[in-house]
Amino acid sequence: MITPVPAVASGVRRGAFVARWLRQNVYLVAGAFILLSFLFAALFGEQIAPYGADRQNLLKALEGPSSAHWLGTDPLGRDLLSRVVIGTRHTLSVALISVGLSCFLGVLLGLISGFMHGPLATVVDAVVDVALTIPNMILAISIAAVMGAGLTGLIMAISISFTPPIARIVRGRVMEIREEDFIAAARTIGVRSWRILLRHVLPNASTVIVIEASLQAGQAVLTATALGFLGLGVQPPTPEWGTLLGSGREYLHVAPFMVVAPGLAISLMVLGFNLLGDGLRDWLDPRVGN
Repeated sequence: MITPVPAVASGVRRGAFVARWLRQNVYLVAGAFILLSFLFAALFGEQIAPYGADRQNLLKALEGPSSAHWLGTDPLGRDLLSRVVIGTRHTLSVALISVGLSCFLGVLLGLISGFMHGPLATVVDAVVDVALTIPNMILAISIAAVMGAGLTGLIMAISISFTPPIARIVRGRVMEIREEDFIAAARTIGVRSWRILLRHVLPNASTVIVIEASLQAGQAVLTATALGFLGLGVQPPTPEWGTLLGSGREYLHVAPFMVVAPGLAISLMVLGFNLLGDGLRDWLDPRVGN
């Protein structure tokens, strides 16, 4: 007769392993849960929001939080909860697209300046050094002002301003990897530089890239909403969180709930990205905690 004890014991060990992993990576789990919640709101905002984002009712303008409108209404009587939920799509998409573009450019520049030799690497390194002397927010505001307010200008402003820090971090990691013995061995047998970069350098630098991208995403949310607050981001009536903050500042004394709702949403999303970044760093970087 076959006893089920080994299977039960295996299940218990597996459950204990999962529980221990969750305890050791609580930041990662918490950050992922928060961001998955925002992702759900971004994908199904119209379905879960109690009202439409542009549904007006002037008879209920600037109405405080109530059972009908949990976060109150704006000067046009639009439900703030619905606008914040539906606006998640715009804020989250701007942050993710911007970080994706900045990572692509930053990784490319970091690989060139950290692995290659010659005039091209020198020029790239000099450009990155100069760009790093300008604060991110000042650079983003300047680019957004030149390109004009709107979604495209917002994404380009954040992408370009976030590229230099990523390039510098990738460059430092690539310079460490290029001194490893397996890189010297690959060069000895005649492997081409681009193949070494793609098959050996880039995979070994991926941990740093993933961690930095998750941390930069939180900063991208802050930058995007700051530009929206200044009128350089997504324009009304699109319910982007920074735009909601900007429109609520005029009514801060009579209707403070107008800035509380998007402000809390921004803080929670940034917290989610920061927790995810810290959790990924603890989980993926073997040097942490040793």
